[in-house]
Amino acid sequence: MITWMQRHKKYLVVTIWISVIAFVGAGFVGWGAYDFNSDRATAVAKVGDRKISVQDFQLAYANHYNFYNNLLGGKLTQEKADEIGLEKMVLKSLMEEASLLSYADELGLQALDSEVKAKLAADQAFQEKGVFNKEIYYNAIKRMGISANEYEKSLKKQILLEKLQSVLQLPATKSEIELFYSAILMQDKLEVAEVTIDKNSIKISEDEAKKFWEENKNSYMSIKSYEIEYINVHPQDSTISEEELSTFFEENKHNYTDAEGKILKFEDAKESATKDFLLKNAKKEALKTYLAFKKGEIQAQDSKVVFDNDISFPVNELRGIAVGETLKPIEQGDAYLIVKINKINEPSPKSYEEAKNEVMQELYASKFEEELNKYAQTQVATFKGEDIGFVSRDSMVKILGMDEASSVDFINYIFDKKERVGYKISGEKALLYRVLEQKLLPSKQSDKYASLIEENVLQSKQAELNQNLIKKLTERYESEQYYKGK
Repeated sequence: MITWMQRHKKYLVVTIWISVIAFVGAGFVGWGAYDFNSDRATAVAKVGDRKISVQDFQLAYANHYNFYNNLLGGKLTQEKADEIGLEKMVLKSLMEEASLLSYADELGLQALDSEVKAKLAADQAFQEKGVFNKEIYYNAIKRMGISANEYEKSLKKQILLEKLQSVLQLPATKSEIELFYSAILMQDKLEVAEVTIDKNSIKISEDEAKKFWEENKNSYMSIKSYEIEYINVHPQDSTISEEELSTFFEENKHNYTDAEGKILKFEDAKESATKDFLLKNAKKEALKTYLAFKKGEIQAQDSKVVFDNDISFPVNELRGIAVGETLKPIEQGDAYLIVKINKINEPSPKSYEEAKNEVMQELYASKFEEELNKYAQTQVATFKGEDIGFVSRDSMVKILGMDEASSVDFINYIFDKKERVGYKISGEKALLYRVLEQKLLPSKQSDKYASLIEENVLQSKQAELNQNLIKKLTERYESEQYYKGK
């Protein structure tokens, strides 16, 4: 594990939460089964008095995605993220974070505005030549689609969590360091194999599926939707003088940046600035159209049903608006959108036929894993596999045709187990292992890792304390989860 720790040292801080905003292009997630009511429309979960908003979840998901994508060398796909249950990991992390924040509040810990300013000023992502730059900061958060207020709220959470961690920090003892030496520097000689079962052996009857749906029907909810009618107001083509456009650009140049956040030259931003200038001039016409539409003097151009998970539509603008209301012009792409809400369809349990595909998939996955576990248990004691020689936690190898990341995950799984023989379920396969021999890295080689190991003893000890604390806080604070995750 030594090489891995050195390679990824920046990730080995004791945090069981990773929800600080990251500027990544991971995108937002699709939505599955919500348990919605009118009070839950913007939240995925609640712990105590702290709600976890949909936006909190989306930003945390993007950050987790980036974290694991970095570890995998940029090779993480959405399919792989779904396979490892990334959404569920994010939800768990956010709920644990919320319980810790509640405890920090209870202890009287606070995050001051001055501390937020200091944290912003120290962030190299917002610096130019070592000095905090407001334009870089505002451009960065604009690209993430959030406000400065929202970002700074997330920093306050981070500061509170850091203060709580500082309060709970414990030193490492000599015996703990020695124990960690043995665990980290151990090498195992392994015999490995993989087994699976025939997919066609999994049979699900209609009665079985209906029973599963009956028992879990509240997990299969329709998505909240809005029946709307609308008008698009597009800018009119008109001649713009160079002077007008140049003045507009100077007043708004912080909106025109390259991939690194540097402000573009006027000539490079001219096309985008022209579109924005025309759109700005169209706002007066859009407001006139809005008033006429609201009074019923003009008819809508079109109508549609918009679902609450539609990321191509400004759904946030619809939330909290009553039926019959007309929204003021919303800037949408290269036009203004004026919307009237005719009906709101609240989530309700899907019928069996509507939920059947989801039910079948979930039931199949559950039965497949159950049968695969049974089969692996019959094979693990007597299997004949491949002797891959000695490996340690820091071995970067490929096992059983898996990629490097999956192989390392399997090795670490083995080192975390007490049993010399066992198996790990990985997707549609069971990975079998047998420890043939063990040996320690020579002490001369291990001395150079002393400070690194001591640092990780502290981190492991802190993580254990945090996990135990969270168990207690889970009992202490009532929680509700409205979104299941994939």
